[in-house]
Amino acid sequence: MYNAGNGDCISIQTKTDFILIDGGTAQSFESWKYKIVGQLEKIDLLIITHIDNDHTNGIIKLLDAEGRPEIKQVYFNGVEQLFSNLDDANKSDRRIDTKLNALASECIPSSDKEDIGYSEGTSLSYILNKQLLRCNELVSGQAIFIENTKKFDIGALKFEVIGPDSATLSELKNKWQYKLDERGIKPKIINKSFANSFEAYIQSFENLTADTTLISSNSTKSIESLANENFIPDSSLTNKSSFSLLIEHNHKKILYLGDCHAETVISWLDGNGVQKIKVDAVKVSHHGSKNNTSLELLERIDCQKYLISTNGKSHGHPHLETLARIALINQDAKTNIYFNYDLRNIPTWFTDELCKNYKNINLCMNVDEVEL
Repeated sequence: MYNAGNGDCISIQTKTDFILIDGGTAQSFESWKYKIVGQLEKIDLLIITHIDNDHTNGIIKLLDAEGRPEIKQVYFNGVEQLFSNLDDANKSDRRIDTKLNALASECIPSSDKEDIGYSEGTSLSYILNKQLLRCNELVSGQAIFIENTKKFDIGALKFEVIGPDSATLSELKNKWQYKLDERGIKPKIINKSFANSFEAYIQSFENLTADTTLISSNSTKSIESLANENFIPDSSLTNKSSFSLLIEHNHKKILYLGDCHAETVISWLDGNGVQKIKVDAVKVSHHGSKNNTSLELLERIDCQKYLISTNGKSHGHPHLETLARIALINQDAKTNIYFNYDLRNIPTWFTDELCKNYKNINLCMNVDEVEL
């Protein structure tokens, strides 16, 4: 788990294969690039789980970096995959492009405009297309979802798709079309301006739904009471569209949940007739958000290693409710919760109660590598 700011940038490495999943924030690229650029000849598979700037913007930086590794395959449900091929050959309508660019500018936070050089127009979809990096060749360049892609292999690694489903991707497209209709924008072609504005608009969903409360509770509560707090499911459509995967190699399994909804994983378990899944590690969804990890989900998972990627400086992640739920469910088994930063904002009362009443639960700080 690289230092990706408040985002995800995670690699999975075997003796023969290297998989990179997401790229964190644009600012975080300076923290992790030296472990990738100039160190590797190839990335066997680059996965971008979904269109959120704390997952995509570091990848934009990587793609433009001199000396970056060769990227063999890319899996990403971007504008090209959701709609059709980007088309710069046909003539653009300047008035439409102006409206699209204005919409994009409204949606992109000023800090991101600066960090990724937005003035030049940088959507991940467009850069991938410009660099001739074809996405989702497994399904002939179309979007990947559970109905059309159950499983796939990359080298010795086996992947099983948990989400998203086709209905979620259709919902994304419909929201975009509604926004275009609202603004009276009728694009004739899908070009650079279309890609920029679509990604900017979709990313803006996360800013609207983000919980900005601090990690520390305002009043001291017990771990048990926190764990049993009423679960309110994540309402972010972009998170719902996130890739979530079961990854297997050499009899080891990772439940890689991206930013997905708890309900997506439960539905997948039910659909496969699995009451409880045993895995060697869980990449916890959405940086430990309380809205993405429920007791109901954790009761369906048998695991003693949980991985959370966040610097603890945004949206209150990781939420204490999530840590409490993991502790409560696993109190009878030696369990490690790994963080890729040294989080200093978890309150003392919480860690003290862990030491006193949940002796099997260890919070492992500043861990950037876990071997299975």
